[in-house]
Amino acid sequence: MSWATDLSGGIQRVCLEKNVCPFGNGKARAIAWNLPDPVPVHREPIYTPRTDLVAKYPARADERTLRMPNLHTTYQKGAVDKGIARQFPIILTSGRLVEYEGGGEETRSNKWLAELQQDMFVEINPRDAGQRSIADGQWVWVAGPEGGRARVKALVTERVGPGVAWMPFHFGGWYQGADQRGNYPQGTDPIVLGESVNTVTTYGYDPVTGMHEGKATLCQIQAA
Repeated sequence: MSWATDLSGGIQRVCLEKNVCPFGNGKARAIAWNLPDPVPVHREPIYTPRTDLVAKYPARADERTLRMPNLHTTYQKGAVDKGIARQFPIILTSGRLVEYEGGGEETRSNKWLAELQQDMFVEINPRDAGQRSIADGQWVWVAGPEGGRARVKALVTERVGPGVAWMPFHFGGWYQGADQRGNYPQGTDPIVLGESVNTVTTYGYDPVTGMHEGKATLCQIQAA
């Protein structure tokens, strides 16, 4: 509930009585003991396309966080030294689809939802597709800088800009081009299978929550 969504006017009435302006432009500040940065700062991704910005905006320094070593600086330096940005020139990010949820095992088992989204895919800009002789609906390989690759269908669209690709994260049941349906216990396999985008995503995680880096990496895309 907020000022914008309270249609009863109750929040607005109380705010006005207390001389608080109900326009959503106030600020709340708090100190959280488990947040490493007093004020969040920009850091270039470990696998950044802008290696010229690494010196000014480096990844977090190597440290041990809870049970895990955090090696962001080591990995970022290695990526720069190996010229990863030249070998994998397309920024890859991932996200949700309306039809599926989470890893998708349950929603991909629903015949109505499965009919709406039948294949794992990668969105690629027409310019990048043209440079690689990739047609809409064609099978392609999406390769990541740590050796993983996924065989998916190309969705050629201007919804992503040149040099950017997008993949949904609701699929599973294929691994690097191989259909794994036969490995499911009988009757448990979803209707729709496909590559997991995390086969292509790369090292990195949030030092507080341990959430992996699934939104910012690099890739190369080629016709299958």
